[in-house]
Amino acid sequence: MTEVFGEVKIPILAETPGFELLELGGAVRYADYSTVGGVTSWNVTGTWMPVEDVRFRATYAQSVRAPNIGELFAGLSQTFPSGLSDPCEGVTAADGTALATNCLAAPGVSANVNANGEFTLTQSDLQGISGFDGGNPNLFEETAKSWTVGTVIQPRSLGSVFDRFTLTVDYYNIEIDDVISSFPRQFTLDQCYGQGNQTFCDLITRRADATAVNSAGSIEFINALDVNAAVWKTEGVDVTANWWTDLGLMEADRLAMRVAYTHVINNDFFSLPDADADPAAGEIGTAQDRFTANLNYSTEMFRVGFTGTFIGKSYEDDQFFGEPKVESVPAFFYLDMNASVQVLEEMEIYGGIDNLLDTEAPNILTQTTFNTTGTDTAADVYDVFGRRFYIGARVKF
Repeated sequence: MTEVFGEVKIPILAETPGFELLELGGAVRYADYSTVGGVTSWNVTGTWMPVEDVRFRATYAQSVRAPNIGELFAGLSQTFPSGLSDPCEGVTAADGTALATNCLAAPGVSANVNANGEFTLTQSDLQGISGFDGGNPNLFEETAKSWTVGTVIQPRSLGSVFDRFTLTVDYYNIEIDDVISSFPRQFTLDQCYGQGNQTFCDLITRRADATAVNSAGSIEFINALDVNAAVWKTEGVDVTANWWTDLGLMEADRLAMRVAYTHVINNDFFSLPDADADPAAGEIGTAQDRFTANLNYSTEMFRVGFTGTFIGKSYEDDQFFGEPKVESVPAFFYLDMNASVQVLEEMEIYGGIDNLLDTEAPNILTQTTFNTTGTDTAADVYDVFGRRFYIGARVKF
């Protein structure tokens, strides 16, 4: 991969009334991947500091993500899906619908219609559909457009206690196009012939001629490969507060605190650009409210810290139940502890307790969207192990 990067910052005003700093900036990066070719990302930024204690900032950016190795080149595995319905069945030459036009574009379908008066399939045709799951080397990059606006507050003018305090508040709005995703085979059929979407037609292979057991135009393969088709949109607010102070209880000691809070306003997935939104904000794994707080006390010889994580009340997948907020799990709080001691200049002993309060994961209905098989919960969201301890050493040679 080859990359070229450039960045510029342009100071407009500084140290004048109402404009301690006014600055514009921008950056651009061009990358040439061996898989998807050349892609470009960029951003435009602005900073305004009316007084030393307050800074406003904004960014508008384009970002890209090239498909990874697995998405591109994962090995193919053959499968024989059942229960599929061919949208072209029954189409005639006189049918002037868009679906018929899309179907008759396949030579095998046209030959079948000429021979039978309409597109005719046998039970063997429907049972003879195969396909492959795996990587798709034709994938290209995902592209995101985002903008953020926020403020940084450092009230140094209020005295020594507050000059160690920093508060940041940022609003973000992100839209990702050409999201790499996979789709059910029936959806692929309907999109190709009902909507004329060539991206999905490329996943379908029909027999051009009749065989000993299958009709001309019958489906031979429908591949379930990832494609660049979906859209993802999200917006929310991030708040972070930091503060530290010297307590004076021991030599060179310090107490530090940090709290990070996220409120998700929207988190919508669109299987296709013109499809209805699948809202995920507030669902399990995308709680609308979440915070992490850290409290650390340290000296030159030892350190002890606590980390608390709050996950707000969350709901099951509205797509699974057909309506939102049918089933929910309550809010959860996890507390972790860690400590370290410098026993020698070259050796540090460390340890900790994860899930100090031994908080149990919530039970989630079996076979629902977020249930991880064998755990009866969303194992990627909630702690399934309970309280546990660890200890170790770091040695410098």
